[in-house]
Amino acid sequence: MTKQEADEFTTALSERYTQIQKCNSDNNKLLSLWEGVIETLPPDIKSEFEEKYDHLVRESSS
Repeated sequence: MTKQEADEFTTALSERYTQIQKCNSDNNKLLSLWEGVIETLPPDIKSEFEEKYDHLVRESSS
């Protein structure tokens, strides 16, 4: 996976995960599945995802 592909992937992943969390009362099973997948990401991808996810969370709480 190229750096650009990894960047696009983690951006899309973090955006979608944030959307799912906003509706987590309706999506508990889906949220649990996503959390499992996130745990299996390669360390570099997981780290980049976590950075983007944290940024999105801070934006949405502002």
